[in-house]
Formats: sequence, C-alpha cells, structure tokens
Amino acid sequence: MMKATLRDVPPPALVLGVAGLVPFVAGAIGAWTLEPEHAGLAIPLQFFYAAVVLSFLGAVHWGPALAGVGGPPGWGRLTLGVVPCLAGWALTALDIEPLQMGLALTLAFPAVLAGDLAAARRGMAPAWYMALRTPLTIVATLSLAASTLRFVHPPGG
Repeated sequence: MMKATLRDVPPPALVLGVAGLVPFVAGAIGAWTLEPEHAGLAIPLQFFYAAVVLSFLGAVHWGPALAGVGGPPGWGRLTLGVVPCLAGWALTALDIEPLQMGLALTLAFPAVLAGDLAAARRGMAPAWYMALRTPLTIVATLSLAASTLRFVHPPGG
C-alpha cells in the first residue's frame, strides 16, 4: 500500500482543513505584532479555538467507530475520542495560567496526532486522513508555540 499524500485528500477536506488553520496562524501573528492589549485578546482566542479543535479531533474517532469502520467501537478507540475533548474542556474551564495553558495545548496536538497515527496504522481512518492531519498539526503546534513564547518574552521585556 502506497503512502497517501496531500493530492489524495478530498478537496473539501483539504480546503476546510487549511482554512481551519487561520485562527491558529492569526493568533500567533497577533501575539507578536499587535499592541499588548490587542495581543492579550488574540492569544486567548487562539487558545480557546485550539481547545475546540481538540474536541473535534477526538470526535473524529467516534464516527468511524460507530459505523463499524476499522473494527468495533471498543474502550481504547472511544477513549481516544474522548480524552482530547476532556483535555480541551479542562484547559478552558479551569483557572490555568496562560503560559501553562499554552504549553499544554502545544503538547496536546502532537500527542493527539500520535494517537491518530496509531489508529490509522490499524485501519481506523482512511489513508488520506494522516496526509492531511500531519501538516495541519505541525502548523497548529508551531502557531501555539509561537503564541506561548510571548509569555516568556513579553513586549518590552
């Protein structure tokens, strides 16, 4: 079986996936280019969006599982679908310092990608899914890392 590339991704998934990067990239750019009071809005909006996307990434596993694709909906597979949602919820619901939240979100995306790669190797996702997910995760993770670094290097600091 050949490895899928971005050319194998259905065009709607590719376009919508790339469009979904806009809040990540805009948040990172805003963190470093906007005046501090506006950057103070861009970063939380980016972090909140990241938490929502974590929920989406987890939910992706439930659809195929419930449809019986790649095997029955067992504990491991469904847990893989719930944990990112719970992590995103906890990060936004609890009073967590922005630096810690940014670090947690920055680490969460590669962690979820690792789970997705393992699931894809077991036939629980179409071949093109990882060809899309991997570059999207890289851009999202780098964007979150860039915004998080703003707390380490504040304006005028």
